[in-house]
Amino acid sequence: MYIFADLKPSGASGTPKTASGVRIGHVNLRVADLDRSLRFYCDVLGLSVIYYAPSIGLLTVFLAFGDYHHHIALTWFYNADGGSQQTHHSRLNHFAIVYPDEILLATAVARLLDHGDFIDDARDHGATLSVYLRDPDGNGIELYYDRPRTQWFDSTGDLVMKAEPFDVMNWLAEVWAGPAQIANERPYVDCLEEVV
Repeated sequence: MYIFADLKPSGASGTPKTASGVRIGHVNLRVADLDRSLRFYCDVLGLSVIYYAPSIGLLTVFLAFGDYHHHIALTWFYNADGGSQQTHHSRLNHFAIVYPDEILLATAVARLLDHGDFIDDARDHGATLSVYLRDPDGNGIELYYDRPRTQWFDSTGDLVMKAEPFDVMNWLAEVWAGPAQIANERPYVDCLEEVV
């Protein structure tokens, strides 16, 4: 395997564009047979079911090693007549990048908006706040941050799981209101320039 010693030939920049602590958070897979996939990921690979969302009408099961909200999500895709889609439709749904806090996620989303209209969707999932997009080849990407662990569970101890849409621009305005007040009411672009 050839690795560039000099990043210039690769077209990549050697300057970090994100703060430390950003990492791959989970993978979401489209599956043709949810039960078959559950057996494989749980019995063969040793993950545990953290949340069985079909019980609330979402055709997704969340799996993890340990007590994280999920490292892998299995999403069953079905066609209009209720049957499972053909196997060739099974593939990566998206991979996810988790940011250490809401301000760094907002910075990433603002940078994304500066480069064009890439956002497909934005959802409040309870434990997480997520923005979805596609890369130039159509691969799904989720950018999210974990809310504090104390907010992951309801009063009965069940994981809070939902998929409520939210307005990205309103959310950005709310996020930047805190840092802007601290930094003499500077607009979010100034915050973005400092982080990037």
